[in-house]
Amino acid sequence: MDLTSLRSHNDRTVLRLVRSGALSRASIAEETGLTPQAVSKIVARLISAGLLEETGAVRDGARGKPRRSLRLAAEGAYAYGAYVDRDELRVVKLDLTGEVVSSSVVPLPPMFTPDDVLSALEPLVVHDPKVLGLGIGIAGPLDFRDGVVSPNGLPGWNAVPLRALAAERLGLPVVVDKDTNAAVLAEAWRRPLQDAALVFVGTGLGVGLFLGGEVHRGARSGAGEFGHTTIQLDGPLCVCGRRGCIEAVHAATTGVDAARVIAAAVTNLVQLLDLDQIVLSGRKVLASPGLYLRAMPEVDVSVTEFGADLVPVGAGLLILGELF
Repeated sequence: MDLTSLRSHNDRTVLRLVRSGALSRASIAEETGLTPQAVSKIVARLISAGLLEETGAVRDGARGKPRRSLRLAAEGAYAYGAYVDRDELRVVKLDLTGEVVSSSVVPLPPMFTPDDVLSALEPLVVHDPKVLGLGIGIAGPLDFRDGVVSPNGLPGWNAVPLRALAAERLGLPVVVDKDTNAAVLAEAWRRPLQDAALVFVGTGLGVGLFLGGEVHRGARSGAGEFGHTTIQLDGPLCVCGRRGCIEAVHAATTGVDAARVIAAAVTNLVQLLDLDQIVLSGRKVLASPGLYLRAMPEVDVSVTEFGADLVPVGAGLLILGELF
């Protein structure tokens, strides 16, 4: 789908307002300050593109003729999201509202290569004129702007131009971001976040930061390498080559002790950034959520409701976000 002509500021504003709740044309005009005529033209264009649809009538006040309300046309566009974990590839297809239409997971071989990932992706990403593109979440470090990745714990993946390789193989627009950034984006799509962090405890350990209402990537896309900050000077060797990283210390412990490691690190993070909310996710947390929650009673903490599809959903929202 060619949406170049639909990506103006006003188009995005209207789509964003409609996503927040059913609105009439008159309500949109009041919210945006645009003239009713301008709103009518924008809405007509978005309906023609299949992105908006009219639904039941609403009454904007006690008097007057009921007006037709608007909502996103769920089937008007789709996006794929993928999560390259250290042992599996997880792919979802999202509709325009961000709901999961389909989900797949395939194992990846030990010491898998970029070509292994692309070969696994091909049959899972179906070409369709309504598909906007593919978002990929993967461990850092990486360059968000250029889509070049050098993920810790994946030997042979040094300076891999993953975005360019995937776009060429699949024939779709591709965005690549850190798995933790994709994860916190998914949380922010579903519920209001302002200054929050998503702590991802899976095969690796990292943080997605949502500061001032936006994903915080840092000057060089390096923000959130929470797992590779030192917590024990003489600690175990980490996959990054250093000793005593939170990820390595956590991996060397089990049960309550493992949860306490995360709790201590999260407490430091909250004090450093003055965060309002902490969200926990990742395989280890989802396997024993109560264990981790009990370890940090003084922190405003919750466990994600997305489950295992959190990262690929967020990766797909990187694509849908271009419309809003």
